Amino acid sequence: MNTLIANPERTALETAALMLDSLRDRSLEGVLDCFDTAEDVYVFIEGPRWSNKGGLNIHKGWRDYFEAPIALISWTWTEGPQVFESGDIATVCGSIEYLFEGNGEPRPLPMRMTWTVRRGEDRVWRIVHEHGSQPLADPYGTGDWLVEEQA
Repeated sequence: MNTLIANPERTALETAALMLDSLRDRSLEGVLDCFDTAEDVYVFIEGPRWSNKGGLNIHKGWRDYFEAPIALISWTWTEGPQVFESGDIATVCGSIEYLFEGNGEPRPLPMRMTWTVRRGEDRVWRIVHEHGSQPLADPYGTGDWLVEEQA
């Protein structure tokens, strides 16, 4: 058993990493331990659905995911992680390069990730919100509005 599962000593960042490591290692127990079961838990799914709400629904979603022909092969931070913590709530965010396998085919997937984690009555940090996204090519039809400084 992973010593971080249900461990009140695990940090907010370790919760996000445990979830990803557990996903890679095909440990449903580890993934589920990282997600709160409360009704207010809300995740944005990378697709094809937009979201999933309620901790028990999210736990069911993960059980179904483990039955699908999808596997996380590896993950690595490419930017961050940044952690913002105040009391019993924290945000972990950064960019990740995933390598998935879907239906036997490699599927590289760069994502911007954000997790909001909350420390519950058992003092264990668990995810209450997850959001993965990618920038759109040109959402406003104006290109990038950031003006680079001339040296």
